[in-house]
Amino acid sequence: MYYKINLNNYKPKKTRIYLEFDKYKFSPYQLEAINNELNNFQDSFGKPWKEWDMSDLKHRLENNFTFYLIGNGKTGELILEGWAFIDWNRQYPYLCNRYVCPDFRNNGLGQDLVWLRCNEIKRQGYDNAMIKLEDWNTPANSVMKENIFTKMD
Repeated sequence: MYYKINLNNYKPKKTRIYLEFDKYKFSPYQLEAINNELNNFQDSFGKPWKEWDMSDLKHRLENNFTFYLIGNGKTGELILEGWAFIDWNRQYPYLCNRYVCPDFRNNGLGQDLVWLRCNEIKRQGYDNAMIKLEDWNTPANSVMKENIFTKMD
C-alpha cells in the first residue's frame, strides 16, 4: 500500500549516524560490505531475496537517487546494519528499499531509516513524500503510529 507522508508539521527526529551517497563513490570496504550483504540478502522472514545488485545501485545513484547507509566499524571492518534510498524522480520524493540486516532487526533501526529520510526531505524544502508499506510487514509498519501517513489511491 502506498502512503503519502505529510511533512508540513513534521519535526526532524534524532536518528543514528549514517552515511549519505548521491554518487557511486564508495570505499573498497563499503563496496565489499554492501556486496556481501546483497549476496546474503534476506527478507523479513529470513528467505533469500534478490531485489537489486551493485549494478542497480550504480544506476540509481546516476539517476537522482540518494542512498543512506548505517553501519559501524567496531570490529575494524565495516559491519552493515541497514540502508535505504530516496527516489527524487517522482511527484513526491519516494522513500524506497528500506532494509535492516538480520542481526540488527527489532531495535528501531527501520524507524531511523524512515525518519532520517523524512528529515532530509524536509530539509530539502518538501512538505510531502511517499512510501510503500505492506500490511503484512509488521516491523515496517511500526512508523504508522505517527499521524503523518495517508493511504494513496
